[in-house]
Amino acid sequence: MRYLPDFGYSAQVLTTSAFGGREDEGVLRAWEPLAAYRWLFNKEARGGRAPSTNRTRPGLLRRLGRLCLVPDLQVTWIPFAFWRALRALVRGKTDLIYSSYPPASAHLLGLLLKRQTDLPWVADFRDSWIYDPLDPELQESPYRWALETRLEEAVMHSADAIVVATEAVAEHLRLAYPKAAERIYVITNGFEPGDFPRSDPPPVGDPLRIAHTGSFSISHSQRTPQPLFLALKDMLADDPSWAQRLHFDLAGALSEEEQCAAQGLVEAGLLHLQGPQEHAEAIAYQQRAHALLLVDHARPWVSSNVPGKFYEYLAAERPVLALGSEGMVQRMVRELQAGVFARADDPVAIRKTIEELYDCFCRGELAVRRDPHFLKPYHRRELTRSLAQVFDHLVQS
Repeated sequence: MRYLPDFGYSAQVLTTSAFGGREDEGVLRAWEPLAAYRWLFNKEARGGRAPSTNRTRPGLLRRLGRLCLVPDLQVTWIPFAFWRALRALVRGKTDLIYSSYPPASAHLLGLLLKRQTDLPWVADFRDSWIYDPLDPELQESPYRWALETRLEEAVMHSADAIVVATEAVAEHLRLAYPKAAERIYVITNGFEPGDFPRSDPPPVGDPLRIAHTGSFSISHSQRTPQPLFLALKDMLADDPSWAQRLHFDLAGALSEEEQCAAQGLVEAGLLHLQGPQEHAEAIAYQQRAHALLLVDHARPWVSSNVPGKFYEYLAAERPVLALGSEGMVQRMVRELQAGVFARADDPVAIRKTIEELYDCFCRGELAVRRDPHFLKPYHRRELTRSLAQVFDHLVQS
């Protein structure tokens, strides 16, 4: 929302009062009943910070919540947010309603406000809801899947514009909801160009430095570096000199399980755990590397999402070692010639890909330089321009 004023729009954000600071002119907060539980069991919440992981919830409560609170735990926020939003709409002129998923409850709030006010409504799907769900339990519960499919249908039929982050999500939704096809727009994730001053990679010569910034399973329960660790251990077992030829920096929080799995590689000197970093320092790790590691979780279906980290890696102008499953990440790596790809759940394929990357490095063929015009469509200001054009179309019509 930073650049919306440049295109004639000001935003009033409605969010939860569970975390964050005070209410001001640009931010409205509505009470969330489950916030009391978070406050009791999560010390980060008591300190006013967003929780770093959802593992503080007891298993029984979580199972009951996923069964009863559909589509997500934030559904208890809707009545209070609805009342708070209506008060704001009565007080001032509003041109349109914008909701962003996740959580899916935000779209249900948008649906209620649309029906109450008949204002133009933009529903933004940053990730696929039903086809490629963030919550793996959705695929395992016929009851939830059927109910949430009906909820997605209601959103797709009522929203005046639907924004998605990848072509794969758009293709799926156009097939599933052909009547909504003309209302679907693709606006990808991106990066802030000022955060990425151009820099030369380290000189060619051992070791090949590969960096990963951010977390794995802490940010997504199914995302894991374990197959990568297995591949690296296999390489070391066959040839211990890989410890001198490869240098992996993991700059981000790791779970206890991940730290234990990495221990042997750390002791060998191949893996270096740098811990959580501020954003500027994480970017510095990217710029000190020859290549950048992207890990997404493997699926039994074609994946539809592209982690936001991928666009930062494009801006860093380093080749990407992408581990994922068939789908959008693989497609973009190939189409943009952004690096190399292997299935995230196949240690043998991962090893082969790392060895190929190292061969390119030794031949001096790893450097990437991109025309600034190539990256411009992924600048956040340009992406905001595209979103504002969607707003213009609705407001003017």
